[in-house]
Amino acid sequence: MPFHTDMSETNLNFSPAMAGAVSLSSSNSAPAETRSPIELWRSLTAELRRPLRIAISRFNDRSDRHSAERLAARPPAMPPHDLSSVDSNELLREILRRVGDDPDREGLRQTPDRIVRSWKEIYGGYAQRAEDVLVTQFQAEQYDEMVLLRDFEFFSTCEHHMLPFSGKAHIAYLPNEKIVGLSKLARLTDMHARRLQVQERLTYQIATELQRVLKPKGVAVMIEAKHQCMCSRGVRKQEGKMITSCLLGAFKENLASRTEFLALVKS
Repeated sequence: MPFHTDMSETNLNFSPAMAGAVSLSSSNSAPAETRSPIELWRSLTAELRRPLRIAISRFNDRSDRHSAERLAARPPAMPPHDLSSVDSNELLREILRRVGDDPDREGLRQTPDRIVRSWKEIYGGYAQRAEDVLVTQFQAEQYDEMVLLRDFEFFSTCEHHMLPFSGKAHIAYLPNEKIVGLSKLARLTDMHARRLQVQERLTYQIATELQRVLKPKGVAVMIEAKHQCMCSRGVRKQEGKMITSCLLGAFKENLASRTEFLALVKS
């Protein structure tokens, strides 16, 4: 039986597919061309979905285009600690201009190059590990008394103003089957000092790394230093000295060991 509908002209204009289907059923055309209700419904829903698919496609195209533009505009990531990846000389020349000097005058022409070369030494601690510094260890045999290296100098850079601080360090440990070459204590200190630092963290890192790698019964570290960020600027106090300490293991738990360390450092 042919499909009949009372759709108004407005409804027929809403969907071309439906309009065509109704005209077929209303005309005197052959019954084979008459569409079933299911076919009419599928045709209608396809027409309704088409504008939505077009809108989604256009939105996705715009999103992809904007994402590509953002990626193209984003500067490339800089690898850490690679001074050759940026124009360091030009950056340093700009700093010389900012402080009020002329980077092209004779005394400053080679200054950027000198600074870059000095960085490799001043900040060389980033490329080292405690395992490499303390690699040479010996059997302690029967020795289990304190080992102390005191009054050796160090130099570091304050991370707040990038100004130097320097002074003396004292390191002691109580052996636990192993001892380490005496110079390695100074090298361990230099490894951490040749980074941007604060004195409190420097003291803690030396003690904890020695404890971790050598595994002694106890570690004691004391640092005395003067900071140029306080001497040359700010309050400008020339005689002020900062003292920090870190005690681990037996030095923290045993009063006698702690007292002996302090007495030997001050003697």
